[in-house]
Amino acid sequence: MKFSDFDSTEEMLAHYKLKVQNSKFIEFDQIQSLTVSPLVLADFDFILANRGKMDMEAYACEFLISPLLKEAWKLNPKLKLFSHIQIKYEDMVLIPDYVITPKDKIGLNLFKTPLLITVEAKNDDYELGWSDAYKQLVVAHALNKNDKIPIYAIVSIGKGWEFGKLDKKIIYKHPISLGLDNPNRLLGVLDFIFADCVKTAEKFDLF
Repeated sequence: MKFSDFDSTEEMLAHYKLKVQNSKFIEFDQIQSLTVSPLVLADFDFILANRGKMDMEAYACEFLISPLLKEAWKLNPKLKLFSHIQIKYEDMVLIPDYVITPKDKIGLNLFKTPLLITVEAKNDDYELGWSDAYKQLVVAHALNKNDKIPIYAIVSIGKGWEFGKLDKKIIYKHPISLGLDNPNRLLGVLDFIFADCVKTAEKFDLF
């Protein structure tokens, strides 16, 4: 069965014997907040104040999501952040908003072993965003060719962020979202996830 033949997310997950489980797999309250750059915060204020009804996914992706991902990336430079890279799998081409991978050993920064994928929720609809995230997690899981390598997922509407993690045959989906109303807490959680990706890469000798 080709990947594009699935009629629904449920059919796809069932085919790959994956289950979705609501779980506080990250203890937000136990993670130290980090200080977001004042320049980034000032930009957020300007962007949010000037967002219009016609500004949709790309607006949030470029102006609200990317700055925080870059802040977390700078704290974890052993990783590589890819933006809107095409991932070919079977007869499909997927384009996650962002993908985190280990930096390769020879320094060419080639795409390999996705450890985190991010998806922007279409029309601020988290469910549509998660539908895309599940699909991208399945593809990333297949590309890694190792069931033991966990993969994080983030679905964001810019102002709000939700988190998931595919570990073996379970996709853990955190029931609590975080938002730009507490950017320092959000950056702390992103740094925690990025740092965990570094640990995974070290564990599986991916650097």
